[in-house]
Amino acid sequence: MIFSESLTKCNLEKPRVPQPLSVAVFICLEWQPHAGGHVKCWERFAEAASHYPERIDLTIYFLGAKHQTLEVAANVRYQLLPPQFSTHSLEIMRQGAGMTDVAPFHWALRRYLPQHQVFHITDTFSFAQTVRRFCRQQRRPLLSSIHTDLPLLTRTYSREIIWRLSGRSRGQKFWRWLWLKQLQVDQWFGCQAKRKLAGFMRASDRVLVSRQQDADWLLTFLPPERVAWFQRGIDRDRFHPRLRNPQWLREEYHLPEGPIILFVGRVDASKNVLLLARAAQRLANQGKVFHVLIVGEGAQAVLVKDLLGDRVTLTGKIPQEKLGAIYASSDLFVFPSESETGPNVVVEARAAGLPVVISGFDGGRKYVQASGEDGVVVYSRDPQDWAAAIAPLLDDTHYRQRMGAQAHQITQATCPTWREAFEQSILCQWEAVAQAYGWPQKT
Repeated sequence: MIFSESLTKCNLEKPRVPQPLSVAVFICLEWQPHAGGHVKCWERFAEAASHYPERIDLTIYFLGAKHQTLEVAANVRYQLLPPQFSTHSLEIMRQGAGMTDVAPFHWALRRYLPQHQVFHITDTFSFAQTVRRFCRQQRRPLLSSIHTDLPLLTRTYSREIIWRLSGRSRGQKFWRWLWLKQLQVDQWFGCQAKRKLAGFMRASDRVLVSRQQDADWLLTFLPPERVAWFQRGIDRDRFHPRLRNPQWLREEYHLPEGPIILFVGRVDASKNVLLLARAAQRLANQGKVFHVLIVGEGAQAVLVKDLLGDRVTLTGKIPQEKLGAIYASSDLFVFPSESETGPNVVVEARAAGLPVVISGFDGGRKYVQASGEDGVVVYSRDPQDWAAAIAPLLDDTHYRQRMGAQAHQITQATCPTWREAFEQSILCQWEAVAQAYGWPQKT
């Protein structure tokens, strides 16, 4: 483990590290065109890394159906590896966050590791476990970054698994009461996930966070010089109000007239999508005119449809190329998730000029500077409170447009591009940690 002074500051003008530096990033999720925000975040960072061939040679490891190397640029590639024990191997373990690998070690990955100089893990699954062991044995620099609330997701999906198991047995209400109310098995799994996460953070030379809550937790057991901030970026051309075309959106998805409430993400409990559906149900009962457009798929899609009927359209997965126009052509964005550390979708919606209604218990709230002016932050889990927060935006077109315009302006002024975010908060940390290990420049 390396302890050094203020390595969190990226102020190295001429880093004394091998040029280019060989860095490996490990994401124990399946790479696919319709992957979620964690994968998409690193796809954007990979694109940014391609602009620095003299400084970085980057390999990002993902799960895939077969061994495959995908070239992104001369100095950037994706390496896909099949899982050792996939969560899709057992029907009961399938969940909306996608396939991961719960094996304790990934043997195929191990042979790739010696070629790299800096290692960066983003979760606690088989890739991370393999890399942590290798870095400890070979004394290699290890960084971590927190991209989602793993303990919360563990509790959420544990609860779903218990519901599935008990649903197949007699006395299902009794078993759910016993496991969830009395024994609190889901809470126990969440606590175990937090302990496991803490172990990986302690093993890391640097931990990158994007949420104050995570920084506060880490600083209870790590020194400040081992914790740093990282930012996500925005594609300012892809997400912009100039793409607004409501007529196209209505024709493309057969939507009725009236304001469009947009949700983008997994349609499951991890994103609290039923809170949106129940709030919309209350708004419908009040006679409000609107239509809900949900982009994504997941286990709760049928429940959402049952609650809202012809008031909702679920698109399933869509090509990323359409997403910018969908944001810009909608009227407001509602996102009740509490599991995000820095949700890409909130930044994208604001960049596209949409007013956002988001949870006060989530990392996305940091993007709203003043609730009621450039967005709405709801500190409640009650559908009635969410309905009350959404209603004024449905009723007042000018208020909606003014809030969306302010959100766009603030995002343009404060949110970096992906290239800026990569250089200022990712690349410089890799170089700083490499230099701490005493690697000189090549001559």
